[in-house]
Amino acid sequence: MVDKKQKKSKWGYGIAALYGSFVIFMLTAVIFSVSQDFIMVEDNYYQKSLVYQDKIDQMQNTSNLLIKPFHNIDKDENLFLITFPDSLAINGITGTAYFFRPSDKRLDQVVEITIDDNSTMKVPTTRFLKGLWVMKLSWESSGITYYQEENLTF
Repeated sequence: MVDKKQKKSKWGYGIAALYGSFVIFMLTAVIFSVSQDFIMVEDNYYQKSLVYQDKIDQMQNTSNLLIKPFHNIDKDENLFLITFPDSLAINGITGTAYFFRPSDKRLDQVVEITIDDNSTMKVPTTRFLKGLWVMKLSWESSGITYYQEENLTF
């Protein structure tokens, strides 16, 4: 007579390890997702979308200009220059330049438009981290409002 040892099945351990691994994975995913900082790109986006027709009218006013504001970077002086048409500067310009950083809302900057005798606004480039920025230029001259938006890379 040969003694045959009965083999014990290890299915139970495998199933328990699979369920245990799944539970650990799910707990890790929940903890990771709760610890993330979700920053909205723009506050009050719904209210702003309701008045977007005003923005469209301002962009149309800008496109009707014969000479539009243009920008360049003076690397020697570390300045970002926005030059407005003299026809607008004669009557005075008020408004803001909003520098929007898509990757981090906390880096956004608003600069009041102040121009010199050459109809140029100067903003130090040291204020900006390298990368993509969106300049949202909104101004008024002679009772007409204008809006221009451009992507910038510093």
